Parts: sequence; structure tokens; C-alpha cells
Amino acid sequence: MHSNVLVRIFSSILMAPLVLAIIWYGKGVYDVYGVPLFKIFLALLGAGLSWEWDLMFHKERTTAGLWITIAAMLTAFVSEDNPSFTLWLILMGTTLTFWKSKGQLAFSLGTAYICLPILALSSLYYTNGDDSRTLLLWLVFVVWATDIGGYIVGKSIGGPKLCPAISPKKTWAGLVGAIGFAMLVAYVFALFLKAYDFVNMPIHHTTRLLVFSAGILAVISQIGDLFESYIKRKLDLKDSSNLIPGHGGIFDRVDGLIFAAGVTALVVHLINEGMLFS
Repeated sequence: MHSNVLVRIFSSILMAPLVLAIIWYGKGVYDVYGVPLFKIFLALLGAGLSWEWDLMFHKERTTAGLWITIAAMLTAFVSEDNPSFTLWLILMGTTLTFWKSKGQLAFSLGTAYICLPILALSSLYYTNGDDSRTLLLWLVFVVWATDIGGYIVGKSIGGPKLCPAISPKKTWAGLVGAIGFAMLVAYVFALFLKAYDFVNMPIHHTTRLLVFSAGILAVISQIGDLFESYIKRKLDLKDSSNLIPGHGGIFDRVDGLIFAAGVTALVVHLINEGMLFS
């Protein structure tokens, strides 16, 4: 157990700076074909998630799973320029996957489960001007703080289980710790970087908004974690894969972000459209 924790920490130390660097420099760094680094990152994320999804359901790569990979990578590359077309693309990808999988509805819905958060992350990153990097960093820090807070407080205090039928290790104390850590990180973040600069509000209101939103996103992130645990339990799996030492698979690392990114992108879209805080 002790060695597994060390492996987990070591993997996090290697991965976290890489993810943060991609977010911070992803707009200005391009590959030899002129593709922004962040789009390549999203495409690789989509390919990795679709690979895991296929193995989780079928124990091997299938033609139906290939359609999810294609849809996910196309989403990463085209979502910045045409979100409406991307939604149509996701719908078509889901339909084709359903056809190729001979009517496996749960497997086919994985297309949307993978592609929609990629669309959300792309929207957050490319549609908010100079604030986009800060906003996405805030979201990532909140999700990470949720995971860390839930793990530390849940392990230290224990107590009543949150949802034992789905995830026996999660406790109510862990949920409180997750919310507390997320709100604390959001407050510290607001002291240095204002992720909601594009909201026409006084700074003290903006800080409260960041902290309050972080608490809500912590709960949403935990719901995303429970949802993935439910899928793995139904498929009789412990981890989505063994790709990341000490952590399991990619899904095991981004399950909370999948839900949190979607909700954040929706709220930011409403703000930009003047439907909130106008």
C-alpha cells in the first residue's frame, strides 16, 4: 500500500507540470503542420479515452471503438471553429458506433461521454480571449483539489460511506474535505489570478463567485467520479486500464473533470451570451 502511494505521487509529479505547461503554452506552440499544441493534447486525450472505453467493454479493440476514436479526435480539431457542427459530428459518431456495435447502446453513448467534455474544454480554452488559460487552470486546480481533499480527509476521518453500493471507499467526510479543499484553492487562486475577469463585477464579488462555484464543482466532480465507478462496477473492473502507474487509467484521472468541464462550459456560455451576470 505504501509503495503504491509513492508511485501515485511520483506519477502526479511527472504529469501535473506537463498538463499545466500545455494549458499555459498550448495556444502559442504549434507542431510542424501548424496545429496548436492544445488541440493535439485534446486529440490524444480523446484517443486514449476511446481506447480505454473499447477495452473496458470488449477487452480488445473493435471497429465500433475506432469510430469513437475518430469522433473524439475530429472533435478536438474542429470544435474551436464550429461548435454547432461539432455537436452534429458527435451525434453522427454516436449513431455510427451504435450501428457498428450492433445495437450496444451503453457502449455507443461513450461517444458523447468522451467527445462532449473535449468540446467543453476546447470551448473554455478558445472562446474567452486572454482569460481562457486562467479559467481552464482554475478549473483544473479545483478538480485536483477536490480529488486530493476527498482522499486525504476521507482516509484520515473515515466515517459513514457516501455511496457504498457504487464506491465503498468514498465517505461523507471525504466529500466535505473535497468541497473545503476546492473552495480554499479557488480563494487562493482568486488572490493572484482572476479567472472571471470577463464578468463585469467588483473584485470581491468575483472572488465569492470563484469560491462558491468551486464548492459546486467539487460536488459535480464527485458525481463524475461516482458515475465512472458505477460503470466499472457494472463491467466488473477495478480500473479503466493500467496505463498510469499508481492511478489506473485515463478515465480514473479525468472522471471528475469530464462532468465539471461540461457544467463550467455551459455556465460560461450563458455568461458570454448575457444570460447570467448581465
